[in-house]
Amino acid sequence: MITEDELSALVGHRMPGGRARIEPYVDWLTRDVVGAPQRAPGDDTVHPAVAFLVAQGNVGLELEEVFALFGARSQDGPMLGEWSVDFARPLRTGVDYDVTCRVDRVRRKRGARTGVFDLATVEIGLDGPDGARHATVRPTYVFPRRS
Repeated sequence: MITEDELSALVGHRMPGGRARIEPYVDWLTRDVVGAPQRAPGDDTVHPAVAFLVAQGNVGLELEEVFALFGARSQDGPMLGEWSVDFARPLRTGVDYDVTCRVDRVRRKRGARTGVFDLATVEIGLDGPDGARHATVRPTYVFPRRS
């Protein structure tokens, strides 16, 4: 099991990141899945849930590699605990976004029924072609630490 010191040392660690373009069909599919109305003709703003998909899919690592960073594997049962998104401006289709990602905070916790688990929050930034931050996504992963 990763030690608390090793876990704490990950705060500030940067993942490779990448570049993402939101295609109109991604917004259409997302709206269809969540039961949201489709965009009006000429409207290029995307559904807010698309921010999570774009952010998570462009941190520059496969999900298994993200888990490994925190000393875990898919077989260990990691979960998405919660996530939040802050918009400085709406995301739009056809726009290229630079994606940056860093480990924001980590915590080791102990539950009476769950035992030891770690919470790791990463901050994923989506920056537009103007260089400004358009959205910040913060997923928190839960890593069970079974001995």
